[in-house]
Amino acid sequence: MIHKPVGRRIVLCLIVLCVGIIGVVAFRVYRTPTPLLLRLADGTEIFYLSNTSIEPAAAYPRVREIKIDGEAFVRAPAATQPLIIRSRLMLLTVIGSSALRVTARSNETGEEADVLYGHVEAKKAYPSRQNDVDTLLTGEEVMVNETIDFQEKETADIPSLRSWSDALMASVGRK
Repeated sequence: MIHKPVGRRIVLCLIVLCVGIIGVVAFRVYRTPTPLLLRLADGTEIFYLSNTSIEPAAAYPRVREIKIDGEAFVRAPAATQPLIIRSRLMLLTVIGSSALRVTARSNETGEEADVLYGHVEAKKAYPSRQNDVDTLLTGEEVMVNETIDFQEKETADIPSLRSWSDALMASVGRK
């Protein structure tokens, strides 16, 4: 036989435990970035997570320019004028039909752009004594680091990029 004060304590402890579990689950759901898709008037598609900031120019698509802070996958159709992608450290000029991942978090010292297909010209978006333009084609990437004033073109890991972009696009489709 359980005494009433002990039974009440057990019930109270169970209630507190349930409320705590519900709070933890709700907090994790709140913090987990949600996959999103932004379709622009010119047919450009931007796949990203909710912790990324995407800002098309106010006059888009007359002015084909977007700002990215975070990580996004951009599929741009061919158009009469290039698509300009700005981040804190990079200025990317997308020419023709192209797909690329942009990793450009304003709280990090380095940024990167990986081209799945297409043609992208990349240069630093900050004043630098060395501000060469790198032409990126299918399977190439550029890395920029402001701390050491560095920009380097390399070969991208296409299987990894394709897997990442496919997963992101599929997760948007599941919403």
